[in-house]
Amino acid sequence: MRRDHDDEPVFRRSEWGTTRYVYNPRNPIGLGLIIGSLVFAVVALYSLHASSSWSEGELRDAVHSAARTLEAEDQAFASWTGGYRIMIRDAIEDSGEGPSSGGPVSVSEVDDTYDRDAPAGVDRFEVGSEDVDTVYCVGVSPPEPEPTLDKVELDLAVSVDEGRCE
Repeated sequence: MRRDHDDEPVFRRSEWGTTRYVYNPRNPIGLGLIIGSLVFAVVALYSLHASSSWSEGELRDAVHSAARTLEAEDQAFASWTGGYRIMIRDAIEDSGEGPSSGGPVSVSEVDDTYDRDAPAGVDRFEVGSEDVDTVYCVGVSPPEPEPTLDKVELDLAVSVDEGRCE
């Protein structure tokens, strides 16, 4: 007993008017190559997404690592470089804790102007990412100095609390 697909080649010319060869789904090996290609593409896309997204643990570790880095030594502060917000973001990116590519982090300053319960002498920032639901409240003291053209060396104290700044 002879089957018709035994005579089918693994590759055949495309029927779309080109001279390219394509996998032949009538041949078992060609069908296997089609399925294997699709599985490979799905795994590659998932891997690419996972390497560019923050996880809860990565963000937590990166924020705490950035706080330790900012406290470890005096920081050269210059108002024209973006202030504490940029210093925090850069320290998080330099921590090496996040995804291997992409994955932006948002650092936004909390306006405590009208909050009587806000700690005095502390600038607060909320740190988060679109990839995770957790937000961290980062407190930095002393408060950011007034803008000048000179660089100032600051010894920072940084606190990290899970959740929004209240």
